[in-house]
Amino acid sequence: MTSLAKFLQKPIIFWILITATYFATRLINLSIIPIFTDEAIYSFWAQVALNDPANRYISLVDGKQPLFIWLAAISQRVVSEPLIASRLVSVFAGFASIVGIYLLGRELFSKKTAILASLLYLVLPFTLLYDRIALYDSLLTTFCIYAVFFTARLAKKPALDTAFLAAFAIGGSLITKSSGFFFLYLMPFSLILFNFKKNVARSLAVWGSYAFLIFVLSQVIFNSLRLSPLFYIIEQKNAEFIRTTQDVITNPTDSVISNFTTMVGWLNSYIGTGLLIVFVASVIYALIKRNKAAIFLSAYIFAPFAFEVLYNEILYPRFMLFYFPFILLMIAYFTTTLLEKFPQRRKIIVVVFALLLLMPTLNSVKLLTDPPSAKIAKSDSDQYFNSWPAGYGVNEVVSILKNESKDKDIYVGTQGTFGLFPYALNIYFPTGSRVHISSYWPVDPTNIPEQILAASKNNKTFFIFNENQAEVNNPRLKEVAKFQKGIGSSYMRLYEVNPGRNLE
Repeated sequence: MTSLAKFLQKPIIFWILITATYFATRLINLSIIPIFTDEAIYSFWAQVALNDPANRYISLVDGKQPLFIWLAAISQRVVSEPLIASRLVSVFAGFASIVGIYLLGRELFSKKTAILASLLYLVLPFTLLYDRIALYDSLLTTFCIYAVFFTARLAKKPALDTAFLAAFAIGGSLITKSSGFFFLYLMPFSLILFNFKKNVARSLAVWGSYAFLIFVLSQVIFNSLRLSPLFYIIEQKNAEFIRTTQDVITNPTDSVISNFTTMVGWLNSYIGTGLLIVFVASVIYALIKRNKAAIFLSAYIFAPFAFEVLYNEILYPRFMLFYFPFILLMIAYFTTTLLEKFPQRRKIIVVVFALLLLMPTLNSVKLLTDPPSAKIAKSDSDQYFNSWPAGYGVNEVVSILKNESKDKDIYVGTQGTFGLFPYALNIYFPTGSRVHISSYWPVDPTNIPEQILAASKNNKTFFIFNENQAEVNNPRLKEVAKFQKGIGSSYMRLYEVNPGRNLE
């Protein structure tokens, strides 16, 4: 063992370094990524929930569970900048995840595996990105890690306190996102870790009673959302993303190939081909060696992966995040196994592993300094940096509107009624401010809404186009500024509306 490895295995040293590095990488340039469409929605919902108790379940309007929104609302009470406040929920959830990965790694494998998996979580761009943006997925991942951790402990040593903790972890995942149901349904796989050599009948009965308790308590937590009459929309929203079982039975191969290749491609773009090969090798090795812990963990990777391949009609890379930490643990498990089995080639293994990490780490650096140039999954780079959902220009527009409204009321029209606009403006100009925001969809650039034209006769008035990419040819509109979305061909355009006759 190298002196550096010995140094890192000292608990206090390791956690001081990991904590300092984690918060440095998650907090530095936290606003360099522009506000994204969903972030605008969630930050707005959090603001509404904070200021209006009657709307604490506002996210259910769109079929989204409310826990992330509640935490973002609490954060907004402490931090005045709404987007940063919402992103801090993901930052702290990510830190809880890195602690959870360490605990799970020690529980299933070894201290060395736990340390390496934690370091992988720290430097890889997939986790770095989602720990820095205000989406549900980092929080969901946290609950899922602890759900697996406590489920594993319960199988190895059934105890009431462990069952309660597992129930709270799974329940927390269920009121964050519906993907949490996987960790309820996959509990029987934990019996892979069960000791079948001692008092089998009694031990199974105890485990079964605790598993039932977990099921009941997690369902109580989830069904508490029925306090809102909008609870039923969750199921409707889920149906927009997945096929029915009947559809899958009727057309079992429909979208399977495209979903599989797309998801593997996304994973490859975030961890690199080398680490992807290491992961596949780790699964094969675990099966050959019949390593119960690795096989158990693999079930929590391949079950949701297979479900998404078969059922999902709509896919985004972030749908893989909640089981991504288990992939990291498998990579770490196989790497530490190689180091132990081939001590004479330790230096070569370390150098090769470092080289495999090089490109993903460079992409993480780019995410911190120049996000549009990061070589990550194109679906994500388009959404967050280089296409119309990205919020490049929002800060500049907000600055312009604040300056214009210092001593007078102004009116703003937006193309879009749900999403980046109007919510990216609503969070900075709530009801009662001097900036009066009206949203419209669809909008014909040659025929501006009459309400906006009427407002322009007596007040300074603006209109924002975000999804329309054609140059606007309307004498009633004077371009104030346009903002490129990253390195893409999409722009946000801000126009001043002039009084006069509209085009016919």
